[in-house]
Amino acid sequence: MASLSEILTSIRQRLDRKEELREQILPLARQLIRESAALIKNAHRKEWNEAQNRRKVLIEAVSDLKVKLAQAPDLWFAGFVQDALKEVAEACIVYALLRDEPVPSPEDLGIDDAPYLNGLLEAMGELRRATLDAIRSEDLSTAEKFLAIMDEVYFEAMTFDQADAVTQGARRRTDALRAILERTRSDITLAYQYRKLSNLLPALGEVTETENELLP
Repeated sequence: MASLSEILTSIRQRLDRKEELREQILPLARQLIRESAALIKNAHRKEWNEAQNRRKVLIEAVSDLKVKLAQAPDLWFAGFVQDALKEVAEACIVYALLRDEPVPSPEDLGIDDAPYLNGLLEAMGELRRATLDAIRSEDLSTAEKFLAIMDEVYFEAMTFDQADAVTQGARRRTDALRAILERTRSDITLAYQYRKLSNLLPALGEVTETENELLP
């Protein structure tokens, strides 16, 4: 049987190795966050070739990260790693939605359910941005399509009633999505009303000209 000193020495050595691994993983997690933000920017700008390459690199990086953490699986669930995975999920979902491709699953991305769910909810904020771009381009059919997706995500997310410790704060993000959804619905409604008014203006102008001609 090992002595107390030997037990503590073994623990110290294992924790030292884990700390070294954590220090190696931190910059990788930050890089995932930066690359995810860049992927979202590429998607909004319709830079599809660059976006596709970046998406592939991100998914491979997540897989590599999981391999690196196989010897310390508890670090996979550390806050900074889960946050990075959430950002990857958000970016890949935004890419798929704006490219009109099937939305990747958690298994496709190699990401656990909770960070995936939160990434999906945060992706709806980017979808609102795309909706506003569509409204400015007078592409109301695309705006309606994005609104329908936001609607579906919100009502499905409402059914998740697990504790925050399990969903990593999904309830809070669902509540925030409700406000985003209502603002977006209002923006689209106003855009339709503006279109109707714009269509009526030429006819009103013709009526006014006719009335002026009839005046003595």
